[in-house]
Amino acid sequence: MTHDQVNPVGPFWRQGRINVGRRRVLMSLTGLLTASLGRGRIQAQKAAQCILTPEAGEGPFYLDPKLIRSDITSGKPGAPLELAIQVARVGDCATLAGARVDVWHADALGLYSGYANQTGVGGVSTQTAVGQQYLRGTQFTDGDGRVRFRTIYPSWYGGRTPHVHFKVFVGGAEVIASQIFFPDEINGEVFSQWAPYREHASKRKAFNHNDSIPQGVFSDVTRSDKAYLASALLVVAPS
Repeated sequence: MTHDQVNPVGPFWRQGRINVGRRRVLMSLTGLLTASLGRGRIQAQKAAQCILTPEAGEGPFYLDPKLIRSDITSGKPGAPLELAIQVARVGDCATLAGARVDVWHADALGLYSGYANQTGVGGVSTQTAVGQQYLRGTQFTDGDGRVRFRTIYPSWYGGRTPHVHFKVFVGGAEVIASQIFFPDEINGEVFSQWAPYREHASKRKAFNHNDSIPQGVFSDVTRSDKAYLASALLVVAPS
């Protein structure tokens, strides 16, 4: 089976490499995703680890199609990605059950669904995006504060490095709008080895170090030669 085909997620972890000070703290948090205490708290070695995830805003391409679904691919081609998210409360690290999590991101050509006025990776038609709802979805966290989305790896576009937008709502109120980023090592691998990203890889000018919006959370990425799993811990401050 080739990288042009969709495959199941593979087994081992790789770490991100961005924004050294904040990144190291956030990456240590991500590694705690699989270790929750029975009372719904993230197991932490230091109380200071549950720091607030930085706000980055929703950006220009948000819309709410009211689609509660775990598979948001809608048949779009690209490297398969599973996005595992856990939501916790700042301060005491309590995981939040029943929180609403919205995610949305660009496709393999850098295009968001539902919008005509965008450039993507350049030289591509935006008509495939108009009136569509691909790569968008909503889920509600389980008893451990977790949700999981099946999607494809987001492309770079313009001055933006690959990222996934998210919003979290607690008790019906929006508590954060921000972004999840990926290690540039993984970004480069995807864009050089997978279709249709590789056809436009030479045009890429946006990387993690020069992205115009460096705020957000950096994911831990599992990879095999066939697929990817990104995990991120979102720490929020409910009112």
